[in-house]
Order: sequence, then structure tokens, then C-alpha cells
Amino acid sequence: MSEETLAICLSLFKLDLGITHDLRDEIFINRLKSAEIELAAKPINLSKETAEDIQLIVDYALWQYRKRQDDVGLSRNLQFRINNRIIQKAGASDAES
Repeated sequence: MSEETLAICLSLFKLDLGITHDLRDEIFINRLKSAEIELAAKPINLSKETAEDIQLIVDYALWQYRKRQDDVGLSRNLQFRINNRIIQKAGASDAES
């Protein structure tokens, strides 16, 4: 992820949490990078340059951060968005064949 994209993700992440200071930025950056890696491991394409990709990474990282001590599954909203990406990729590869 480029530094510019990471800065945008961090800004959105902190805005959602209502945080204005930079005391936890290293934790948040690590969480965002981890979310990106986890999403990239799924069979989806992340360009990391579109608003949809950036928001998906931020939302996934926010879910990880908020639910880090709870044993709950992924929210339905995130499940649907990730599944839609998987289906889009499968459809695109079928169309190319």
C-alpha cells in the first residue's frame, strides 16, 4: 500500500473512531496493513486505489479493532461485500476464458 493510500486509510479509520490525536497511529497503521494482507489472501483483487477498495480495507480493520476481544463473526455487511468481490473476480475470470 502506498504511503498516500495508507494516510487516507488512517484518516478514515481515525475519523470513524472519533480520534483526533496521533498517539495510537502505529497501532492503527499496523491494523490497516494487517487488514490489507488478510483481504489480499482471499480470492479478490484489491487495487487499493479505488474508493471501494480503500473503504473495504478501513471497514475490515475497524471491525478487527472493535471486535478484537470479542468472539464474534464478521459482520454481514462485510461478509456480503467480500463475497461480492469474490463473485466478481470469478465472473471476470470466466468471461476471459
